[in-house]
Amino acid sequence: MSEVNPPGGPPAGRVWIVGGPGCGKSTLAGLLTEPGAPPVCLDALFWGPGWTPVPEDTFLAEVAKALEGERWVVDGQFSAAVAAFAHTADCVVWLDPPLRVAWPRLLRRTLRRWIRREKLWGGTRETLWTVVGPRSILWYALKVRPEQQRANHDLFARLSQPGVRLIRFRGGDVRNLVGRIAR
Repeated sequence: MSEVNPPGGPPAGRVWIVGGPGCGKSTLAGLLTEPGAPPVCLDALFWGPGWTPVPEDTFLAEVAKALEGERWVVDGQFSAAVAAFAHTADCVVWLDPPLRVAWPRLLRRTLRRWIRREKLWGGTRETLWTVVGPRSILWYALKVRPEQQRANHDLFARLSQPGVRLIRFRGGDVRNLVGRIAR
């Protein structure tokens, strides 16, 4: 675990969680969210039926509406949303577990969703093709990992200023991180 800037300062009212697929973003968001205020899940705002992205202006308008409150937790790393809104957070958490931790977690989650026929964003369900085909989240996670790590290095460099707490967590269990983010 490494923290980019030291702990302390005011509690984090606006928390943005970034990281690749299977790294624990949704789990951490659920643990940090206060009663009556569900986390802002960017996947839910981005994906329409059949794994079709909604138009970018629609997506960004929905994100802006979700972030109108004084306190929120965002779970997701879509480039357009990060570029437009991450600077409004007072704490940005980069979950960066080793691939040997994240990928098996992603595999289990994807297989569970497929076997149980769980409804996902836009009413979509995993199919055998989305589990093992060329658009599989499993292959996507491997392909984009280096790109996302570069993007997060750049994000932390851009946000490295007083008033923004930056945390990079390389551990596997995000529950170990909850107590370090005062809400």
